Amino acid sequence: MTRQLFTASDIRRLARDQKSDMLVVGPSDLVTPEAYDAAKEMGVRILREATPPKAEVDTKAAVVETVARIAKATGARLKSVRGQSVMLESFGAELATPGTNVRLKDVIGSTDGSPMGAGYMALDKGTFPWTLNYDEVDIVIDGELEIRRGDEVARAGPGDCIFVPKGSSITFGTPSRVRFFYVTFPADWQ
Repeated sequence: MTRQLFTASDIRRLARDQKSDMLVVGPSDLVTPEAYDAAKEMGVRILREATPPKAEVDTKAAVVETVARIAKATGARLKSVRGQSVMLESFGAELATPGTNVRLKDVIGSTDGSPMGAGYMALDKGTFPWTLNYDEVDIVIDGELEIRRGDEVARAGPGDCIFVPKGSSITFGTPSRVRFFYVTFPADWQ
């Protein structure tokens, strides 16, 4: 079913040309706030068709079943990583701008039975280009992170996060230093 957008102009045209005082819209159609105002001014009632009833789903049972199936299939177990104990390793020195020290360490991945990967990354003043063949969320722990993708720039400080979609060619950067936690999907990002 196609969604339709109704504007104030549509309401005025309906009242003027069709001399109608009622507009029936579909369950997924959009009506602008200005259209509602125009309808009120012109005495046009806007009625929304009812959404067809959906089959009842026992959400709790479905969630429990899904979680149980995933846990059984992956054999995944709980894993706790103490961030302060993680020793970062040099990474991509040939890609970074001179003087930029890039370090990272994966701490959770497919070997843990996880469909997602996670780890820590740090940069010292400078930039580091990278193309992602996975989705990534970066959460800044300390410092300032800047990610550029074409004309787009996202900046984040401690506690902030940035989502980078799969297929993005980006540049990680910092004016000083940054340490952040990343989560990737799928787990095997390299």
